[in-house]
This record gives sequence, C-alpha cells and structure tokens, in this order.
Amino acid sequence: MYVCPQCKGPLLEFGCQGCGNRYPVVDGIPCFIAESPETHGGIREIYDEIYEHHEDVWIDQGRSDKFQKWFTDLTASYSTGPLLEIGCGEGILLARFRSQTRFGIDPSVRALARARRRSPAECAVARAEELPFPPESFDIVASVGVMEHFKSPEGAAAEIWRVLRYGGRYLALFHMDQSASQRLRLKVREFVFPRPRPVAFLRWVRKKLIHPIVQPLHKSYTIESARAVIESSGLKIRQIITRDSDPSAPLAGRHVVIFVAEKPRPTAAS
Repeated sequence: MYVCPQCKGPLLEFGCQGCGNRYPVVDGIPCFIAESPETHGGIREIYDEIYEHHEDVWIDQGRSDKFQKWFTDLTASYSTGPLLEIGCGEGILLARFRSQTRFGIDPSVRALARARRRSPAECAVARAEELPFPPESFDIVASVGVMEHFKSPEGAAAEIWRVLRYGGRYLALFHMDQSASQRLRLKVREFVFPRPRPVAFLRWVRKKLIHPIVQPLHKSYTIESARAVIESSGLKIRQIITRDSDPSAPLAGRHVVIFVAEKPRPTAAS
C-alpha cells in the first residue's frame, strides 16, 4: 500500500526503487519523516516528547465520547470504504471509525504505538504534505484539529486531493481563533457550569503546569480562509457544520467548524 512520500515510487522493504530513499521501521511502524531536525524542524522529536509526558492528550479539546460517536457516524454516512485519518494521535477516533480498511498517520511513534493497541488500523509516521499512499486510495480522509498545524496547508490539501478517490470526501475540523474571554467562557462551560467536573479540571491544570504542550506551528484561520485553503487543491466544499448551522452537533463551541469537501468526479468535457 505504501509508496515513497518523496517521489511516489514503489517501495521494496521500505526502500524506494525510484529515488533510492530508505525508510526505517520502528516497533513495526514505518517512519516516513526523517529524524534530523534540519529536515522538518524536529517535528518527530517535538511530538514524541508531548506523548512521552501525556496520555489522552487532546480529550480536553472537545473530543468527548459524544463527539467521537457523532463524528464517526458522520463519516460513515458518506462511506465505510477505505479511510485515512491525518494526525490520528493515539487513535481514539481511528478505533471508532466503521471502515474495515483504516490508515492513520501522525508525527509521533509514541502516539501511534498507543493507536495500534486500540485498533487493527495500519499506522505510519508521515506528514500530510508528503502522504505515502498511491493516488485514489481512500473514500474518506479525515483530520480533526490538525490542519492549523501544517507547515504547508496548500501542499497538504493537494496531497489529500491526490489520495482521495473521485467522489471521495475530506472531513476537516478546524479550531478558529478565540479571544481570551471566549476561551474563559469555554472552560467554564467545560468544567464548572452546568456540570461541575473538578477532577477533570485538576487534570487540565496539571497538564498546563507540568510539561505544557506547545505545538511547533499554529496558523490562524477564518471560515473564509480555511475554505480557500481546502479548495485550492480542487476539492469542493459541500457542507460547513457549526453549532449555529447544526445545534445538535456536539461541538465544543462556536469556534469549531467542520468542512465536508468532495473530490468532484471529472466531467465529460474534462
């Protein structure tokens, strides 16, 4: 299934027969990101350190059990065919998707080792800008809260277009920027009112104080700029889901926006 992320040539025992690149396998997980900080800014090391000190890292960013069920139901409503999750982390969502064929990529070997314990999905260390898959491999590509951290969002969108089958869907959840008061209100709703959650609050405080999580990149988006990035590849937005458009959607707040994009089938003229 895997191809060279650089030249897209075939791999033989994780060596590229085209450009000659070789890719290591760590604990059974193929690694398509070089470890050298000079290559990709040490992205593997940064995320491995995050997962060394934390587990269930992103649960407090709106990934409640209710959201997980809702989002995986949403993806299944489009297809239960081959699925790729970009930035799958510890595999919480990856384990719940209904597709029999599931792949997950993430910068962290540590995170993917946990993901493999949760589900039989195939996992690899890789970047969204250099996906190690052949063209038209997936019916569904999903990313939740990760496109804001891509070094080249347009490059990632182009790769997503490449690996999607015609008629396939890309589901991308973005976190839009919030003011300080909006962030405070969000945390009050999450931990204080209407349902006090003191234990969860203390865990959140501990995570902020001890080994705080600092991601290496963060790009700011509006709905318009996020749409422009996705559609720069040729994908077409078919639906935008927010708490205002769908009050029943268990999103963490109005700053959370889900884009459902399609790779249009070619017309007879094209």
